Amino acid sequence: MMVLVWIIDLLVIIVQIMGGHRDANPVLRVGLWVSLVCLIAAGITAIGGLLVLLQMWLTSLR
Repeated sequence: MMVLVWIIDLLVIIVQIMGGHRDANPVLRVGLWVSLVCLIAAGITAIGGLLVLLQMWLTSLR
C-alpha cells in the first residue's frame, strides 16, 4: 500500500515540475515534456496497431 502512496507522490512532484510550480533545472522540465509527448505518441501508435490487427482478424473470420 505504501508503494501506491510513493507512486502518487512521485507523480505529483513530476506534475509540479512540469507546471512550473516547483523550481527545477529547465533541462529537466523540457526532458519531462519530451518524454510525455513520446509516451502519448507511443500510446496512439499502439492503439492504431491494435486496431489494424483487429481489422485483419475480423476480415479473416469470413
